[in-house]
Amino acid sequence: MLNFRAMRDFVVLGGGTAGWFAALELHRLFGERASITVVESPRVSVIGVGEGGILNLPAALQRYGIDEDEFASKTGAVIKLGFEYAGWNTGRDDETFYHLFHHVPQRVDRQSVDSIVPWWAMLVAHGIGVQYAVDSLPLILDNASQDEVRAARASAGERMPASMHFDAHRVAAWLKQVATSRGIALRTANVLGLDVASESGWVRGLRLEGEEALLPVDFMVDASGFARMALQRTYGMPMRSFGEHLILDRAIPFYIAHPRKNPRLVTRSLAMNAGWMWQIPEHERVGCGYVFSSAHIGEDEALAEIEARLGQKVEPERTISFSAGHFEDVWVGNVMAVGLASGFIEPLEATSIGQMLGQVCAFGDTVAASGYVVPRTTIRTFNHRNRLDWEGIRDFLRLHYDVRRRDTAFWRDVTSQALPESYAALKEAWQHRLPRTVDLNAYRAGHVMHFDFTSWMAVGQGVGVIPEQAAAADLAGLPRGVVLEAHEFMKGVTRRFPQAVGGHAPH
Repeated sequence: MLNFRAMRDFVVLGGGTAGWFAALELHRLFGERASITVVESPRVSVIGVGEGGILNLPAALQRYGIDEDEFASKTGAVIKLGFEYAGWNTGRDDETFYHLFHHVPQRVDRQSVDSIVPWWAMLVAHGIGVQYAVDSLPLILDNASQDEVRAARASAGERMPASMHFDAHRVAAWLKQVATSRGIALRTANVLGLDVASESGWVRGLRLEGEEALLPVDFMVDASGFARMALQRTYGMPMRSFGEHLILDRAIPFYIAHPRKNPRLVTRSLAMNAGWMWQIPEHERVGCGYVFSSAHIGEDEALAEIEARLGQKVEPERTISFSAGHFEDVWVGNVMAVGLASGFIEPLEATSIGQMLGQVCAFGDTVAASGYVVPRTTIRTFNHRNRLDWEGIRDFLRLHYDVRRRDTAFWRDVTSQALPESYAALKEAWQHRLPRTVDLNAYRAGHVMHFDFTSWMAVGQGVGVIPEQAAAADLAGLPRGVVLEAHEFMKGVTRRFPQAVGGHAPH
């Protein structure tokens, strides 16, 4: 049992986006009655060259009383409306599909019938990309300005949800400013290790370089990134590897200038010979990175491919090495690991910050719902649900690599990797009908779902996993009037977007 009512000393090990959001959650929970300290090392820098959120980022800002416009102004963040994938099926830049943020149709909208969205199903059945059903697509195609997007969103309301692209360094600095202004303490020190009680296994304090006295700990959040001070270095816990399903393990980050008048409104994911390249627009520049498999390409060859693809020289940042996987339990005794300290798969679909925010909020909700006295059984349930969340992310990302191209050794190998049993079962069903909410309940288990069935449908259609006949089979079971309305909608799409006919995306 953890009795948070009797605790006073809360420590977050590591700043960065994860650490400062965790500190804000602790402050939201305990307010002024607790001492909350973030310990940052002067030797460790924030990891990230361009970063993007998913839809729980704006929700988190609201949760912590941070004005979204002020956040964007102070950090140089720009609006993000989704993801664009180029070359994933053919290797050609003019072959694209989209996963756009969207309002999930509900029965109350008269847009969902028996868990089927007729308008989306009609597009899939005719080989037309489902992005044409999303209100934000014209803004993306027109390279609209930030002001134009804000005006459109103000008019559309919840029908045009959005997140943000940002610089991780500036966001961490801004969150630090917000947190310290609310009374959260900052200690700049190198942590030599954690002092653990031999009887309980709980962390009693942090040993700081140059200081004799321990920094006392009643509860600690480990946000130490890839250092993984608590679960790996202190407790020696093994990670659960996803390497049999996802094989990327390196990233070369760099910056380029904006190639267009206005920042792109989507995260671009460009297929490369041994992986893919992210392009994340910030206010002043574009943060990029080549995520690749070191078994298929070396760093020098990867850099040469980047420059050949972009037609310009780049100045790479330090290469990031990682292994896809997570810790089975992230909350152990009086310690919880978050962010990179708890696990990482790869940057695709901004799942790292999305998972971190989901876990931090779930922790706060769990503590509050338990009356600040949390039994061990509840902690076990929390860890179980967190594992399911990681499995949902793993399977969603594996879907992205279930593509048709086989033109390089990497694409031949990644497409032949074993399918997780849970994803394979969904794929089998989707050959006969479209994804449904109930399909994803196995990943949800009481936690928020990062990507609903319509997101799986958008990506599944884009990579060719979901065939046209699956949508046709669903439509065949709907009332004739509903099908006719959906057909009229499709005709409107083809009139407005002639390029939609004959492919999933505009060329």
